[in-house]
Amino acid sequence: MQNESGLLPGYTPVIIIIALLLAAGCLGPATPAAGEPSVTVPSAGPPAVPPPHPPTPLFALSLTDMQKNWASGTILSLPTYLPEGYFFSQGSIIYSFGNNTGQNDTYGFLYRRGQEEWVHLTEKPRDTASCPEAPVFHADNGSNGLQQQKSSTGELNWGGDGWCYALSGSLSREEMETVAVSMKPVPYREGTIPPYEYQPPAHPLICNMAVNRSSTTGDLTIAVESLVCSAEVCTAKVRLGISSPPSFSVPPGVSAPPEYPDPHAEWRVDGGRPLFNPSGQGLGYRPEGDTTVVFWTIEPIPEDSRTLSVNFSRVKGITGPWEISIPLGNTTGTR
Repeated sequence: MQNESGLLPGYTPVIIIIALLLAAGCLGPATPAAGEPSVTVPSAGPPAVPPPHPPTPLFALSLTDMQKNWASGTILSLPTYLPEGYFFSQGSIIYSFGNNTGQNDTYGFLYRRGQEEWVHLTEKPRDTASCPEAPVFHADNGSNGLQQQKSSTGELNWGGDGWCYALSGSLSREEMETVAVSMKPVPYREGTIPPYEYQPPAHPLICNMAVNRSSTTGDLTIAVESLVCSAEVCTAKVRLGISSPPSFSVPPGVSAPPEYPDPHAEWRVDGGRPLFNPSGQGLGYRPEGDTTVVFWTIEPIPEDSRTLSVNFSRVKGITGPWEISIPLGNTTGTR
């Protein structure tokens, strides 16, 4: 039987106890067992505050998944040209409520080249949004309400193939216009790889090797300690000669997450394009005394690769460069 509050008898004290435990931090994240490494993965940014009735976006790391599972009955338009080295990084969809046809859904596509360069495309049905016939460019001067990201040059808006498009990124206006011209409807076909979908090498390097190579600029030393590569991803253990103290002050007995070291680097194999992070993960890191250990994921490396190089340009606001070259040779397996 329910009481006057609508709760079952005896539930009110339980709710109060749970609320007190939450306030005290007793029901927070689990503490790693003794001996287990504690690794922090930074979030992409501050958590978004949802509107009263938010359409919840979904995310995907594969264009094929978007075409097959999200856009059933809808043909997405995709860029068939991007500058060399760009790959699809992440897709999103915001479903329209009260419409089961999928015809009013909004799709987003993020393409990246290394860590610093990016292109973001949004397309929404033209019958629910208005857009110019010819591409119109709005320069990002920080006051026009465009998507604010570091190195954004502006946004291009236009319509075509039943969609309203918005294209932004670190590309020049001329490059954006070339990408816009290349947009074409790309229907899903089983076994067909969409344009700029990342594909791993046919014969990846499998290794677990000690590296222990470092570079010093000014008073800061950066060392690559090890490299572990599988068919899916390579992970480098990097030690930054800089501490990561707690990011803010907290009451006694409460732990604060460490400061994010914010390393910026490009990884290349044999002097080629910047390597891609196919896992979509952020960098894992943990403080160790006066240093910070970073676990950096990059795409698999072909087994015939000879040299893996990394150039750190900036760490925690300190400018480099710190350049490290790692010989790979033609050897596979553990070494």
